[in-house]
Amino acid sequence: MVQYKFTYGKARGLGEPVRLLLHYAGVPFEDERIEFGQVQEMRDELPFGQIPLLTIDGAYKISQSRAILRYLARKYNLTGKDEIEEAKVDSYLDFLDDLANNVRPYIMALRGNGEDKDKKYEAAKTYIETKWEKFFNKTVDASGSGFISNSGLTYPDFVFACFYETATKINFEPIINMKNFKLIHDNVKSLPQLKEYLSSRPDSQF
Repeated sequence: MVQYKFTYGKARGLGEPVRLLLHYAGVPFEDERIEFGQVQEMRDELPFGQIPLLTIDGAYKISQSRAILRYLARKYNLTGKDEIEEAKVDSYLDFLDDLANNVRPYIMALRGNGEDKDKKYEAAKTYIETKWEKFFNKTVDASGSGFISNSGLTYPDFVFACFYETATKINFEPIINMKNFKLIHDNVKSLPQLKEYLSSRPDSQF
């Protein structure tokens, strides 16, 4: 049996979707949660000098959160039912990353000194309302599955669920108020395969 070690920090961040996917798939893995200072110590051993990192059988190392997700999704059949849907599923995650890139300045202001926090909040809110929300709702409504894709659960759903959770932690209403975003979050969190992990994992704001 293949052996996985997943290395990331103690926050949810970019690592939590990978953890959720592995727990959903019922795959045993070493969940290595390290302090920020440890990253500096091991930087030269990391493929690109950063985490997250997936180590396979103690030998093969995959870096970059999206690459790790896509590798595991292919292995555990969470990419869609055919090549066309696989391409669409990839596009859904890219679409979410567009949102994340526009919300991130506000999140960083919350984590730092709060400089221009209100201005960055309004910029993110405007982006969502004018360039993102309509297309997201159209996609989820058309899927009819309660997830982002027609065939049901796929790997971007774990990322959507984690992003919505972060929005609730920081009380970011433009995302909290999107019923389809909440729908995906709630459906992911209701998966019986995740019940034990979700009830026992460490809590963090981000």
